[in-house]
Amino acid sequence: MKSAVWLILLCSFSLFGQSEKKFSLFYAHDHYELTSEHFKLLDSLNSIQDKDLYDVHIKGYTNNVGGENYNLELSRKRAENVKAKLRAFTIISSIGYGELQTEAADNRRVDILIHLKTDHESVPGEIVEPPIAHETEEQSITAMLVPVKGEKVTLKGIMFYPDHDVIMDESKEALGELVYFLKKNPNVKFKLIGHICCGDPNNPGADVKNIRTGKNNLSEARAQALHNYLVKKGIDKKRIRYIGMAYRYPTGKGDMYDRRVEIEITSVD
Repeated sequence: MKSAVWLILLCSFSLFGQSEKKFSLFYAHDHYELTSEHFKLLDSLNSIQDKDLYDVHIKGYTNNVGGENYNLELSRKRAENVKAKLRAFTIISSIGYGELQTEAADNRRVDILIHLKTDHESVPGEIVEPPIAHETEEQSITAMLVPVKGEKVTLKGIMFYPDHDVIMDESKEALGELVYFLKKNPNVKFKLIGHICCGDPNNPGADVKNIRTGKNNLSEARAQALHNYLVKKGIDKKRIRYIGMAYRYPTGKGDMYDRRVEIEITSVD
């Protein structure tokens, strides 16, 4: 669906707000990351005025290719990533429902349902998440003009392939900024801290499998991968420590934010 069509639908929604409207995002097989087409629709939804008047329901699905438990988790990841981009709305029961009963490509989707709060009918067990109107902008590594011991920054733009410790090609610019910062501040020693999404809240210290190696150490492996990259770029390995924190410190903002590496300044000589 093209953005022009989405705009027409959104205008229709504004004019006839009494009716619930549904928008669907479709996915390639075994994928849950948002695409540029997905962002067009989500940006259009976020342009709606008076968001406090509306409720949003998010429902993730897969087709029936693959195991039932795997598909349930995949549908949840799809729903969570969409929810993270719509936190300016009140979210009601963002859920991954697992697989639908055919292999049809249209079953690989997330449905977004939006209606006026006055039209909402509560059901037992629903989870209501109040809107987060303004996200606090995280500091970037380039904004750290004077490094201070103990300061910690999420390395935005450094991304990994799902379930792997391999840095994505799209991270090139962010990696360059990090290398520039470290070479500009040779007196700084630091720690790389890896985190994962989708962990077990009842056992947050349990890491998950790194598909590339088969080891259950994905958060540490991602921090180590960044360590290895920096050493290849000329950063003295004596300056670097790395550690994996598994799911101990989720951000509460969704999978795409939880899957991250942070840098912490450990000393400034």
